[in-house]
Amino acid sequence: MGTIYIAAFVVACASSFSATPFAIWLSRRWGVLDYPDARKVHTTPIPRWGGLGIYIGILMGILGVIIGFPRFRQLLSYRYPLYNHGEMLSVVTLEKQLAGILVGLTFVMILGMQDDRKGVAALPKLLTQIIASLVALNYGVQIMGLRLPFFNYAQFPILLSQIITVFWMIGFMNAINLADGLDGLAAGLAAIASATFLAVAIIQGDTDTPFIAKQLKMAGVLSAILCGSCLGFLPYNFSPAKVFMGDGGALGIGFLLGAITVIGTLKTTAVLSVMIPVIVVALPVIDVSLAMIRRYKKGLRIMEPDKDHLHHRLMSRGWTAREVVLLVYVLTLILSVSAIFLAIVPMR
Repeated sequence: MGTIYIAAFVVACASSFSATPFAIWLSRRWGVLDYPDARKVHTTPIPRWGGLGIYIGILMGILGVIIGFPRFRQLLSYRYPLYNHGEMLSVVTLEKQLAGILVGLTFVMILGMQDDRKGVAALPKLLTQIIASLVALNYGVQIMGLRLPFFNYAQFPILLSQIITVFWMIGFMNAINLADGLDGLAAGLAAIASATFLAVAIIQGDTDTPFIAKQLKMAGVLSAILCGSCLGFLPYNFSPAKVFMGDGGALGIGFLLGAITVIGTLKTTAVLSVMIPVIVVALPVIDVSLAMIRRYKKGLRIMEPDKDHLHHRLMSRGWTAREVVLLVYVLTLILSVSAIFLAIVPMR
C-alpha cells in the first residue's frame, strides 16, 4: 500500500496547488471576498473560496488512485455484513462508504461556499451538517461501538450509534471551522492531523480482522489525499495569505477528518483508540471551549466573535501571525506524537 499512499499524496498535492489559482479567480469573479474589520488580521480583501482548490485536490487524488491502482479498486469492492447485537443490518462495501463520504463532503462544501458568499443562518447550517452526516452514516460510515481498555468491544444500540456518529462528524466540522483564525492555521493543522491518522492506519493496518484492516487501508489513502491537498493549498494560504479556505474548505476538511476517524482510528485495537483523534485536534477545541466559557461569564453570546483567542492574545504581546501559527504547528505535532504512541500500545 505504500506506493498507493505516496501516489495519492502527490496527485492530491499537485492538483490542489494547480486548482487554487482557479479558485482565487472564481472567488474574485463572484465577489466572494473577506473584507478587513476590527477583529481580523488582514488589511486588504482576500478571496474566500480557496476551499474549492482543496476539494478539487481531494477529488483528483481519489480519481487518481482509482484509475491508477487495480489493488485500490479491489479494496473498494470488499463486502462485509454489518451486525448490531447479532442482527444483520446490511451488507456494506468500502466503495459504498467512499461514495457516502464524497456525497456528504460535496454537500458541506456547497453549504460552506454559499455561506462564504451570502451567509447562512446558524440553524440551516447545522441542519445541513446533520444531513451530510446522516448521508455518510446511511452509506456505512458509522460508529457501531468502541474498544475500551481492559474490556471487550462495546457495541452501541442502533439509535445511540447514529446519534454518536452525527455528533462526532459535526464536532470535527466545527472544530476545524473555528480553528480557521489565522493565515495557514487550519490548513496546517489539518495536514498534521491527516498525516497522524495515516501513521496510525499504517501502524494498526496488520490487524487480524479483515474488514477492519481494509477500512484502515482506505482511511490511510484518504488521509494521504487530504494531507497532500492541504499542503498543496498552504503556499497560497500561509501568511500573508492570498486566499482563505472559507467555510467551504473548513467544513469540508472537518467532515473528511471526521469520516477518516470513524472508518480508521476508532476501529483500531489501540489502547484508548477514541482518544487518538481527540488528542490531535485538542488545541483548537480547548481554545474555543475556553472562549465560550469567557463569553458566558461576561454575559455575552457564546458564539459571538471576540479577540480573546490564544492567537489574538499572543499577537497582542508582540508575536507575529507567522510565529503564532508555527507555535501551534509545533504544539499540534507534539500532541500528534502522543497520539501515535497510543496507536503503538495494543489493547490489553
